[in-house]
This record gives sequence, C-alpha cells and structure tokens, in this order.
Amino acid sequence: MSKDRLQWLWSALFMIYTGGMSGVMFLGQQQTDIINPVVDSFFLIMLPFQGFMFCRRSFRYIQEDSYTQMLAYYRRIPIPEQVVMWSRLQQSLMAFTYNGIFFYGSLYVVNLHAEGFRWDQYLAFSLTCTGYGLLVTGFYIYGEFLNSGKKYLLLSTLFIPFAIGISILIRISGSYGLRIVMDGSKSWGLLSPIMWISLVAGVAGLWLSSRFTLKKLVHRDLN
Repeated sequence: MSKDRLQWLWSALFMIYTGGMSGVMFLGQQQTDIINPVVDSFFLIMLPFQGFMFCRRSFRYIQEDSYTQMLAYYRRIPIPEQVVMWSRLQQSLMAFTYNGIFFYGSLYVVNLHAEGFRWDQYLAFSLTCTGYGLLVTGFYIYGEFLNSGKKYLLLSTLFIPFAIGISILIRISGSYGLRIVMDGSKSWGLLSPIMWISLVAGVAGLWLSSRFTLKKLVHRDLN
C-alpha cells in the first residue's frame, strides 16, 4: 500500500463525493412522498466500496485480470493462502477505517449535523453502516479470489438489482432503510440494537465467507 500513495488520495476523494451525494439525495428525498428507492439503493451499493482502496489493481482487474495475477504471483513466491487471506482482511479493515472518516465526515457536514446528531449517535450510525459493509465485503472477496476479472464483474453487477429490490421493499413498507438506521442511532446511541445486530452479522458473515473462500482458493487453478 505504501508503493501506491495516490490510492489514498483517490479513495478519499471518492468517499467525500459519495458521502456528500448521499446527504444531498436524502435531503431531496425527504421532500417527496413518491415511492423512490434511489437513496437506499445508492447506500446499499456504495457502502461496501469503503472496504476497497482505489489503486491501479482495482481499476485494471477486467483488462489485466490483476487479482488473479496477484494470487498467482503470491503462490509462486510462495506465500500461503492463509496469509494472503489475512492480508486481504487487514486491508479491508484499514480501508473501512480510512474511507469511513471521509464518507461519514462529508455526510455529517451535508446532512447529519442538521439532524442534531451527538458524537455517540453519529458513531452508532457509522458502525451500523460499516457492519452491513463488512457483510457484503465477504461476498466481494469470494468473487475477487475465486473468479476471473470478467466473471467478478458479472457477479458484482448482479448485486445491483438485488440492492434495488431490497430498497423497493423497504420503501413500499412506508419508510427508508437509511431513515430507520438514523432514527435507531439517534434514539439509542451506542446501545442501538440495529448497530449491534449489524456489526455481529457483518463480522460473522465476513469471517464465514473468508473461510469458505480460503478452502476453495487452495484448490484454484491460477495458470
């Protein structure tokens, strides 16, 4: 990560943009009663991106199949698959921490400060969203480690209609997923049941997905 210092800049800029856009979209959605799942869909799709650093490998994974090349190189050195997986999990946690500062910081400036959030409520909201991001990251790691770049793109694309479908169901129920999380965080702070459920589900899902991926990675043909 130290060799590609620009990834820190690109990641920060992207998170500032998505966090600010999330706040603007939510402000606009509060002013209409139309069944519009755009805000929740945007959040569900974008939150897992906090687990990535936007480096050359991330942008070139289709043209160069860069993730497969990376795994093949590590296997030739050789570096055990277990070490590679732990490294990827470490990278995800670092990325969530770093990207979260800019994403939730810009979201606070645009929207959350107007909602009157205290520091504990703000932290509860951030951790709730992070728990969901960790859960989905497990599936992204599965696609990243076990498939070619083109197939990984296809699997990632299939997640979009799934997120939109979930958003529509939530909106039809008469609320927004983002609004539910915000209300729970503001009412309960760090004792929010939604936050703890999200964190436990996220960590457990990431752990189980990683173990399942690791078992298959050992036998994957990287030639």
